[in-house]
Amino acid sequence: MEFRCEDLPQFGVILVPPSSSEYDRLLADIQRRIDHPLETAPSLPASMRPRILEEDRESSAILLNRSQRGIAEIQQVWTFEEVNGRTYTSSIGGGANPSVLLPFGLSEKVLKLYGYWHVILPGSKRYLSRDGQQVGDNSDVRPPGPDEVWTTGGGFGVAGGGGRRRSQGPLAKVTLTLDGVFFDDGGFAGPNQKGLWEQVVASAEAHLRLSRIARQGHDNGATPQKILAEIESVSGPATDHPPQPLPPGNGARTPEAYREAALERLAWEIGRARNSQGDERTVYMLLAWANQPLPHFRKL
Repeated sequence: MEFRCEDLPQFGVILVPPSSSEYDRLLADIQRRIDHPLETAPSLPASMRPRILEEDRESSAILLNRSQRGIAEIQQVWTFEEVNGRTYTSSIGGGANPSVLLPFGLSEKVLKLYGYWHVILPGSKRYLSRDGQQVGDNSDVRPPGPDEVWTTGGGFGVAGGGGRRRSQGPLAKVTLTLDGVFFDDGGFAGPNQKGLWEQVVASAEAHLRLSRIARQGHDNGATPQKILAEIESVSGPATDHPPQPLPPGNGARTPEAYREAALERLAWEIGRARNSQGDERTVYMLLAWANQPLPHFRKL
């Protein structure tokens, strides 16, 4: 089977395939850290602990961050070509969840934790497999500082999932493409065929748009109910269940589609906040979004 990697060396983001002389040494270091994790690392139940399987070796890679910036988000695209000619793809990643890129509602303490456990620091590495695992942490660069120690359980920094998917027939070729990479300062690199750039930027813009409505209403003395009614006229009504994430794009989806999806998600989040906290506290949550420092989003 042929395995190809399409990385972003001009931006310092490198994929090391199993055929490379570096692969075994890098993999052994990651495995050693799995076997002997830091005492300060998040504790994981056995079912969630990452595993590096020999059967996955031929279609795996090790990502190296040789840039001067931390990597906050990656969109992976795996393309599988079977011997019989059938081809399909699997996309792993996305930027809809709270993170250092979209820090709305996160405290300074949590952001400090995310900056270590959710970011691939310069010089660090991760094992990537086709079933969505991203294994490794920043202890290969430095241990966490006193304010970066994770004191509660959780699966942060060691693995992410896309579901184990196996082909129906023998594979002739597998290609791993880094379709989009966001650095922690907001810089973006990659072909962006799946729309990671639009997804993150649209979410940030939607948060700020609704927070501006809340600020204007608050400054004008409007009641929380009136402020939230105006916000609902923009975002749409809250749904009972979280909206389905927008599937990775194919290059043809419009920016408006991403904006609508971001507003729909926020409508649901605001509805939850109103039910649990009441209208007044929900408005103050929206006001706080406007003061949240954001990275400077830009394409490199």
